[in-house]
Amino acid sequence: MYSIMKKYFKLVAFCLAVTLVAPLMTSCSDDDDDKEVVKADTAALNEELTACTALLEAATTTDYPQTAIDAFRQIITAVKTGLEKNPSQTEVDNMLTQLQEAKATFLASAYDALPTDKMVCAWDFEKEGDNLVSNGVKPWTAVLKAGPAEIFGTDTQKPLFVEGVKGGKALSFDKGAHLEISDYTKGDLLKDELSLSVWVKPTKTVAGNYIISLNYWNTFKFNLQDENKPFFTVATEQGIIDADNEMPQSVKENEWAHLVVVMSYKSHTLKFYVNGELTKTWDETGKPALASNTWAADYVSPTGKTLPLIIGASTTYEEAMAAWSDWFKPSVDAWDYFHGSMDQLKLFTVALTDGQVNKLFNDER
Repeated sequence: MYSIMKKYFKLVAFCLAVTLVAPLMTSCSDDDDDKEVVKADTAALNEELTACTALLEAATTTDYPQTAIDAFRQIITAVKTGLEKNPSQTEVDNMLTQLQEAKATFLASAYDALPTDKMVCAWDFEKEGDNLVSNGVKPWTAVLKAGPAEIFGTDTQKPLFVEGVKGGKALSFDKGAHLEISDYTKGDLLKDELSLSVWVKPTKTVAGNYIISLNYWNTFKFNLQDENKPFFTVATEQGIIDADNEMPQSVKENEWAHLVVVMSYKSHTLKFYVNGELTKTWDETGKPALASNTWAADYVSPTGKTLPLIIGASTTYEEAMAAWSDWFKPSVDAWDYFHGSMDQLKLFTVALTDGQVNKLFNDER
């Protein structure tokens, strides 16, 4: 009997102890649960996520590089996934910072608006005729010319209209065919900065494949050199600069390529772009004459005439015979002119940015 009563009292004591301790255990358990289920404040993150998602959905490759769009989408997807995992406040705060930084990076990648007010002259070659008026700020007229008879005899022709980059029209140059612009004014063209943009489709790989020339190397010229490298020459007050983009076969025969050269006396740089990509930057370290602040003095031709701005050739026959008579031997092989087609030629009196060059490339291709 005593043994039974002892066991009974022990059981009662145990139950009482359990009864007294249970609330404490429940209380501790509730506190722990409360700490685990307390939700972070995601209002700011959700608001930023909504804005970023809308920005991404509206983005197109007309305004942003595809790589930037893909990278931004990846961050947004990661943040959405993170929100589904009941993140802590610290994690939410970190995701908000990450998303804000990704948004800033994405916005910075946007193609810059083109400075049409600085597009001094431009020819898209869409309207056929012998006199092509620029659709840039200055209505300069480019006149179609055949190659000089003194070089080619009767075996020459004016530039021909052919299919362009986007299926429109372009101009094909052969046998000395070129364009001459005589109504230009140097004061409107030779500013602190100059950017040349053009699509080319060469049919031959030769040195001196001239795209555009103003007094050839006495002011500036842009051409394809041997190995089809873009090549720019400019005469500054501190000397003549010859530079290429140091990338052989930058341009392929019978394939369209977008070329841009950007010259700046403000930043003392010379940049080359091929198909929207920066391929070479020169500064005064590599080209000392880039330390200059302005163009060389006006070139005075021995003919006493002002030379035209020429597209598709180096100069006029009269100039060559007058200025180069001591070494020039006129022949078809010696005459520098463009072999192939050109489209969308533009000259800007400003240094185009990487984004603006990309926009040109994407808009025109």
